[in-house]
Amino acid sequence: MVNKPSHSDLERTIADLEKELESRRRKLVRLERDHVRYKTILESAIHAIIVVDDRGLIVEWPSQAELLCGWHHDDIIGKPIYAIMPTRYRDKHQGLLGKVLDGAHGDHFGKRIETTILYKGELEVPVELSVSLTKVGERREFNLFMHDITERKNYEAQLRRISITDELTNLFNRRGFMAMADQQLKIARRNKSDIFLLYADFDNMKWINDTLGHQLGDTALIETAVILKNTFREADLIGRVGGDEFIVLVADQDNKNTGEKVMARLEKNISEANTRPNRKYKIMLSVGTVFYDHNHSYSIDDLMIKADKLMYKNKKEKKTAGLYSHV
Repeated sequence: MVNKPSHSDLERTIADLEKELESRRRKLVRLERDHVRYKTILESAIHAIIVVDDRGLIVEWPSQAELLCGWHHDDIIGKPIYAIMPTRYRDKHQGLLGKVLDGAHGDHFGKRIETTILYKGELEVPVELSVSLTKVGERREFNLFMHDITERKNYEAQLRRISITDELTNLFNRRGFMAMADQQLKIARRNKSDIFLLYADFDNMKWINDTLGHQLGDTALIETAVILKNTFREADLIGRVGGDEFIVLVADQDNKNTGEKVMARLEKNISEANTRPNRKYKIMLSVGTVFYDHNHSYSIDDLMIKADKLMYKNKKEKKTAGLYSHV
């Protein structure tokens, strides 16, 4: 015979169930609050915080991510994270996904790194990125913290340009020329291509500054820079390495551009500039040029020293021949 529960037993059971339900309700309320708080943090964070599951699929995509990457939330959720990666990075990251889940975090995991992501799958945007790994239940998730550094990179590029550019003529300064010329010389050695260096000094700059004033002296330097730009190719390196000294490195990978042709073109352009009406001064350059000899391991400094000596020899010959004429 089965004993029926007493009235008091039923009351206790009901009370226990009510307590359990109340406990679960409170947990749900806390979970809901935590979820709202979590979503608020995602949406209000300065960084774009993207959450990716253990299959590499995007599960959280806040508004900051929309601004940074151009993808609308509904169009990207459930898509692989590789959709916002430049193609050259995808194979590497796909191969690392499983290893990271197994605990092999790699050298950059948890650190801030600079990389690029794709805006609307096309334009690359520079970002600062860090990645963390969290466990949700039995599964793991990746948290990507990304910050747009386009403005910073543009500022850095501007600073770099200023640091290697002559303010007056907008040519390379000595620092910029030496750095770029060293790279060009390495390429010429590797390709066995012709390369030569031209060193030029503005002969009558002191006379212009003393007689006509420094403002016209600056104008003469700017005019000389324009002549050099019009004489040489865009690929050639042109620098102002002293007050009135200019330098050009000409690399000819096709072995067709001879020094004689370049010098003839330079003399023609200077002559045309000097025949313009109402001139108060002449453009007068003493020049020394030297070809790179592949049988010797000359550096850029070595070539500059040799070209500088030839330039002063040219200047001395002009003085001896009485060829100096200011106007």
